[in-house]
Amino acid sequence: MMLPCNLGGHAAYQDTFVSDFLTFYPDPFALPKGTWDYIVQFWYLDLSQTDSIMQECYSVFGPEPRLPSCMLRSYLLALKLKVTSITVWCRMLRETPLYATLSGFHFGDTPGIGTFYDFFSRIIERTIRCNFRILKKSLQNTVFSGLLFLLYCATH
Repeated sequence: MMLPCNLGGHAAYQDTFVSDFLTFYPDPFALPKGTWDYIVQFWYLDLSQTDSIMQECYSVFGPEPRLPSCMLRSYLLALKLKVTSITVWCRMLRETPLYATLSGFHFGDTPGIGTFYDFFSRIIERTIRCNFRILKKSLQNTVFSGLLFLLYCATH
């Protein structure tokens, strides 16, 4: 089965971050304070529920997908850094270990442009599907209420 599965949740992200981070930054306190602000923000940003919420948008066939929580975290980091071009962001992920690691990816194994656009398509698909269910239920309730009203009017 090739659905995204994050068994360790947010703690797994934090463990991977620490080990990868220390590999590339053996003296982490040499980093500027502004960098630490990002590190702390993303350290506490628990997006692990994204994996289960988005699971229905993935196929059981094909290669193992990137975790939706990592894709979302990465995109949020790009926006935080004011990078709006996915092409530029993918290059930055390939070139900067900190950005890859903060996103939840291993440096050297980061997603490409198409992977981000596939992820965005899945978010849109999920949003439409949820809104359709809500609309459908609302319409069913409205139709049911209307039928009850007509039935009441016909009998009184």
